[in-house]
Amino acid sequence: MPIIAKQRQRDEKEQRLYELRHSTAHLMAEAVQDLWPGTKLAFGPPIEDGFYYDFDSEHTFTEADLPKIEKRMRELRKRKAEFVRKTVGKAEALAYFLERGERLKAEHVESLEDGEITFYESGAFVDLCAGPHVADTGRIQYFKLLSVSGAYWRGDETRDQLQRIYGTAWETKAELQAYLKRLEEARKRDHRVLGKQLHLFEFPRLAGPGLPFYLPNGALILDELKRWMWNLHRNGKYGHPDKTYLPLATPHILKTDAWHTSGHIQNYRENMFMVYSLDELDQGLLSGEAGKEGLGNYGLKPMNCPGHVMLYNVGTKSYRDLPLRYFEFGTVYRYERAGTLHGMLRVRSFTQDDAHIFCTPAQYADEIEGVFDFCCFILDTFGFDYHVGLKTRGDKRIGDDAIWDMAEDGLRAVLEKRAPGKYYVEEGDATFYGPKVDFVIQDSLGRDWQAGTIQLDFNLPERFDLEYVNAEGERVRPVMIHRAILGSFERFFGLLIEEFGGAFPLWLAPVQARVLPIGQDQMDYAHQVAATLEAQDVRVEVDETAEKLGKKIRQGKTEKIPYLIVVGAREKELGTITVEGYFDGKLPALATPGDFAAHVRDEVARKVARRRS
Repeated sequence: MPIIAKQRQRDEKEQRLYELRHSTAHLMAEAVQDLWPGTKLAFGPPIEDGFYYDFDSEHTFTEADLPKIEKRMRELRKRKAEFVRKTVGKAEALAYFLERGERLKAEHVESLEDGEITFYESGAFVDLCAGPHVADTGRIQYFKLLSVSGAYWRGDETRDQLQRIYGTAWETKAELQAYLKRLEEARKRDHRVLGKQLHLFEFPRLAGPGLPFYLPNGALILDELKRWMWNLHRNGKYGHPDKTYLPLATPHILKTDAWHTSGHIQNYRENMFMVYSLDELDQGLLSGEAGKEGLGNYGLKPMNCPGHVMLYNVGTKSYRDLPLRYFEFGTVYRYERAGTLHGMLRVRSFTQDDAHIFCTPAQYADEIEGVFDFCCFILDTFGFDYHVGLKTRGDKRIGDDAIWDMAEDGLRAVLEKRAPGKYYVEEGDATFYGPKVDFVIQDSLGRDWQAGTIQLDFNLPERFDLEYVNAEGERVRPVMIHRAILGSFERFFGLLIEEFGGAFPLWLAPVQARVLPIGQDQMDYAHQVAATLEAQDVRVEVDETAEKLGKKIRQGKTEKIPYLIVVGAREKELGTITVEGYFDGKLPALATPGDFAAHVRDEVARKVARRRS
């Protein structure tokens, strides 16, 4: 079937699911109001793979309520009430909701422009809604309510706290069952659960939401990732040995003036943490621009780029110095609303494997191709399922259309060369300073998470007055490329946990092998084996508990230790070991500590990434 026809089929399927899930959200709201009279409505949209509705209710919903709501929904759907579209004027819509005490709906109506407003009726239930919907409630057959959570009206933490009920709906029973099976598998792989079980990270309550702390096991994995990425940046080992990077280190906080120059204050203020210095507060020095705007005189960096730009401006640059590639594992801080935080996948403090390339106009296509290959190399190493998107200009941006045309055309040309027919375009999702190419990883539920990114920028060099001397002796602007390969270590770490179900590739595993003595008589030999392996850079520990061997093995598998080494009386006598792999079962060929150490070195060097089916 031609690609265009397949895409049309997908679009039609998505539209049908949108209508079905939108309709199911209405059916759920009707059931909730029927079961708990006095419950008021907020918003109830369809979302990817499902729907939700937000309620203002004196009743505190729990998951124990979900079967009761589902039962009432099934009773209501049998009436096969048609979804009927009606339009009314703004004043009539406002009066309708005020009369029924639906103050949140009334507030939303007040925010709309004058003109016709759309209602949908299905039996006795009426909702403010643009549609579309299925023909009648009888079409709603295969659905499941999933969870309950808190929410804020319009996502504003200062407004009403509401209760949100999530659900899913599908066209067939098989699709619903397949989705629920995926959901169950995802729960087993949930990085938040495994992070606790495997002692990887914590979010201490006193620290504030979205601020991750690494425990020893997690810190070791993070350090291995950073060392690997450092060496790839410095040595060009990903296939482009000429594309090495120079390390930088920049402060976590910059004066507000820097964020004005970069455009962040004007275009990114809502995502920034702004602070005052005590000296400035004491001296009353807040009468300047920052004080007038209530911004604070300093801002925690949400991005590393202004610091790298400042360091580019140290000394005169010639075309012979370009391309100049700076990189930093820089920690940044972004204000993410509490309701959007999601374990390690969306946090407020994270470290980017960030880099900025300054080059001539003739060089940027080759540089972007090199970064593209770098991103592919990393994701392919782990076997991630990913796709590539071109994100183009939105309404909030700096620079004129001619500059944006040049930047977007430049990225599109690289994608046509490196991934012809394999990338998608998302209009309006660029950064405010330039278009970008995003590498998007799909998690075990099929949800998309941005990882690596490549951004082409002709604007910041202009705003920071960057120059180099070209071959003709003229001072001209360089082109700037922003890029991150992992995206952030935190998000990549969370995705790694879920991708491998906590059973990390051997080179990342905090403990690569655990020695299990069958009895106390073999304890000394177990420590000798461990010492031999440690001397050959194997991360190993000895299980010194008095538990039986079977329990030790089960515990090792629960903790997802890659290799368990059993030593009993026979192994001690012969100077051998018995090895059981998490993926492979018993490995009789690895009969001595030396054999096993060589096996580990080879698997680590090849960055083997195995998964349990």
